[in-house]
Amino acid sequence: MGGVAALLVTHNSRNWINQTLASINAQDRQPDFRIAIDDASTDDTVAILRENGFRVVQAATNSSDTSTRIARNFVQGVRAALAMSADIVILGDHDDVWLPNRISYQVAMLEEYLQIAMLASDGRLIDESGAPTEYPPATLRSTFPVPADFTDRSVRDQLAYALRHSVATGGASALRPARMQSIDVPTGWLHDRWWSLQAIRAGNFLIDPTVVIDYRVTSDQQVGLDTRDQDDPKRWLLRQAGDVGRTAKRSADLLRLLPPRS
Repeated sequence: MGGVAALLVTHNSRNWINQTLASINAQDRQPDFRIAIDDASTDDTVAILRENGFRVVQAATNSSDTSTRIARNFVQGVRAALAMSADIVILGDHDDVWLPNRISYQVAMLEEYLQIAMLASDGRLIDESGAPTEYPPATLRSTFPVPADFTDRSVRDQLAYALRHSVATGGASALRPARMQSIDVPTGWLHDRWWSLQAIRAGNFLIDPTVVIDYRVTSDQQVGLDTRDQDDPKRWLLRQAGDVGRTAKRSADLLRLLPPRS
């Protein structure tokens, strides 16, 4: 096996980044590479990252669309990881807390299931203070439920479900880029949604119920826990198309993923 990279994307992350980095420093299996894509921070985020051994690369995107900007930052980070000879990339947000065995667990899963390109694990929801948001604690999977028989469904049925419901959250996921058709993400898509759809289409996506992070929910969060219209397929797809700006553009993206009818 090659190297394992921890990848963060940051922007003015001073409020939370020290807790995130402390959780990475406490991992029972340390990453071989530490990479951060910093998106125009004006605070001391970059200095903090470098003090903790991260190679910091300035974000190259100039997109004004939030989803596109986030996705391009993560794509840039995965490319940087590949250039450093990483073959597994552990994705992270700038405000989450990694459980101590996150890296060792996800690496072990990807070593066991060698065909998997994207491992979608779970996360426990915490508030700004770090306390669970509910009792019992809510999780990403309870927010975005996945049918118990999802893994046993056909590729077409999995895609049909995943087009209406988020089935992976980037901050709790790990990638094996060599197994992906492409790490590029079309304009208007979030990286985790596009990568999960692509991996499902290729038959190398794995849903994992294990909690590997505490996923922080903050007052200014705009993207991560957006569940609007997910149980109404027509409204969901129309709203997603509207986010991109052109229904035809998004439909063309999806057409590339749809499997032929058997």
